[in-house]
Amino acid sequence: MRGEGFLRNISVLMAGTIAAHMITVAGIPITTRLFNPEAFSILAIYSAILSILLTLVTLSMHLGIPIAATHRQALSLVAGSALIIVIFTVVLSFAVVFGSHWIIGALGRPDFEPYLPLLIPGCLLGGGYALLQMWFSRRKQFGLVARTRVVRSAGGTGTQLAFGFAGGGPVGLVLGHLLYNGLGVFGLSRRLIRDEAGKLKELTVADVRQGLRSNKKFAIFTTPENLANVAAIQLPVLAIAANPETGEVGQLYLAQSIMMLPMMLIGSSVGQAFIADAPEYFRRGELWHFTKRVLRGLTLTGAPLLLLAGLIAPFLAGPILGEGWTRTGELIAWITPWMILQFLSSPLSTIFYIAGKQWLALLVQLIGLCLRFGVVLVAISMAPGWAMEAYALSGAAFYLSMLVVMLAVARKRQ
Repeated sequence: MRGEGFLRNISVLMAGTIAAHMITVAGIPITTRLFNPEAFSILAIYSAILSILLTLVTLSMHLGIPIAATHRQALSLVAGSALIIVIFTVVLSFAVVFGSHWIIGALGRPDFEPYLPLLIPGCLLGGGYALLQMWFSRRKQFGLVARTRVVRSAGGTGTQLAFGFAGGGPVGLVLGHLLYNGLGVFGLSRRLIRDEAGKLKELTVADVRQGLRSNKKFAIFTTPENLANVAAIQLPVLAIAANPETGEVGQLYLAQSIMMLPMMLIGSSVGQAFIADAPEYFRRGELWHFTKRVLRGLTLTGAPLLLLAGLIAPFLAGPILGEGWTRTGELIAWITPWMILQFLSSPLSTIFYIAGKQWLALLVQLIGLCLRFGVVLVAISMAPGWAMEAYALSGAAFYLSMLVVMLAVARKRQ
């Protein structure tokens, strides 16, 4: 019965995710004809910076919500995480207002300055959505989460297309990305308040303080781990964007976005369902068997789809995406091994948290950051034209290593 529930949760999430990504996929060939690679480069920079900031916006406290021992403790984490989001957004606002020249100087992209203020609502909405998604995953209200994914995709893609047809420039891509990250926060917030208003009012400052204190491992270990993980992906993108000899980073961004679609379609749904059920299997001493079953399903579903996409992309990128996008097809082929290994490992990454091995997850991600950023910096200095290919291969090496370590942890806990 537990296995049937897990599969049902995945199917509900996947139904919403399929509908959402059908909207995204339908919009890609249009947006690539409305916006040039240079506009996508602005989006790549915005997405890279926002992704890094979102690892800090809750100090990872929201990750403790699904595994909190009681309903009250989980609600205290919701309140505490929301408070951290507000404080972080205020601090970011001051940084953007008073430090914009320093930030732009560090990026080496003066053309990005008009888009800096959009990082503020991006953090507020993106952090809020991540928090609420964890709450409703705990409540196993996956149908509600699935519906918000459709809303996010429709809002984000619709905004990009509207600005594109109006000749709005890169700001349309950035605004669409902002809405995609956090549009579902409004509906989920209303539902949370409707369901839990009374219990939220009963929370005391002591409850919130205790909730945050009891989950401090997430702030101490998981936040640096997530920061290292995202930085390993996004810092090389920013380094490539700052160097004109490496090529247009917008091509790389689009290649990653396309290959992430199957991963988000299946992998994110599996990951959410996994963290909802895995703590129980861990307590029963059955985590290894559960992990093997999930990994087998991932291998048989998404991995062949990703491999096929990598093989045909160099031939279809030009006809589908339009003139000027053939480089994207070549990059898709290069990043395919990386994406397959990330697809297999990312949904299972909460094994570290469930087993209480946050320190090991941090160590793995720090090694990955040094490996991936170091490889790209060496490539930029010695052969800048091959920096994107070096970035892709370093990703494959890292996620293979990560998968091996995670499986070792799960096996030890059988």
